Amino acid sequence: MKKFLKNLRTWLMIAICLSLSACNLPAGNSSASDIAIQQTSVAQTVVVLQTQLAANETPALPQISTNTPGADQPAATFTSTATVIPPTPTITNTPAPTFRISKVTDVTFPDDTLVKPNTEFTKTWRITNGGTGTWTPGFKLVFISGDALGGPASVAIGQTVLPGNSIDLSVKLKSPGTTKTYQGKWMLQTDTGTTFGLGTNADGSFWVRVKVDQNLAVTAATVSVAPAAYNGPCPGALAITASVTANTSGKITYYFITSLGNSGTLELTFDAAGAKTTPVFTLPVLITGPVTISFYNDYPNHQEFGAVTIPVTCTP
Repeated sequence: MKKFLKNLRTWLMIAICLSLSACNLPAGNSSASDIAIQQTSVAQTVVVLQTQLAANETPALPQISTNTPGADQPAATFTSTATVIPPTPTITNTPAPTFRISKVTDVTFPDDTLVKPNTEFTKTWRITNGGTGTWTPGFKLVFISGDALGGPASVAIGQTVLPGNSIDLSVKLKSPGTTKTYQGKWMLQTDTGTTFGLGTNADGSFWVRVKVDQNLAVTAATVSVAPAAYNGPCPGALAITASVTANTSGKITYYFITSLGNSGTLELTFDAAGAKTTPVFTLPVLITGPVTISFYNDYPNHQEFGAVTIPVTCTP
């Protein structure tokens, strides 16, 4: 194509030159009409060549922006996408079980209490009704698994317990003769035979766990208070002691639990097995009303003994 255009331009220049030459040639034998005919022919040739040149020239392309993607960069395609709004989750309130225990507290013989071999003891739990149903007297405390410790298979609760209220339930047990740690699991049972306990699904048990050993242990404790009934000016005072029995020599720690506040932790040393009386603990009394007092063996038993109630009357 480029060669053709070059030749075409050459022929155009030749035609123009011939036209100019024809105008300057001497007249000779040519007539005026012959010269005019020649000039017309040359002019027509020039026009034809110009037309062909214009038709074969490549038209100028419009300037392309440098930001336009090249051949190896496909143009971005935009697709309209609808925004999907997720549905609002529905909050479902799971109803509480009809029968469930929400809390269990050890009243006596907390976990790992030391007990002598072949010794009878009473385990007591404070149990809270955490369900929506009322416990009736026909409900039972039932043994589930582990070490029965000579206890019964079941014990009727014997009371009505409304939702949110608590009840103290006890079972009489006896430690085995072999020294080791024993644990027995218990639950409650409805009067129709449905067993329930702790936890969200009301399927958790509670237990008694004791250590049977011949090591030092408090086997008994009795609280004494003087006066047995207080009637006088307030503030006044009560003198408290406890007669404590241990199975062997050693040092125990204890404190007095009272409805007016507890004493600090105290010590009592035994030179041999037997009974011993604690030093006097003085409890101030400030107002009229009953005062409850018990002895708590912090070591080695972790056990409460001998609660007594003393009436107090303040006089002017």
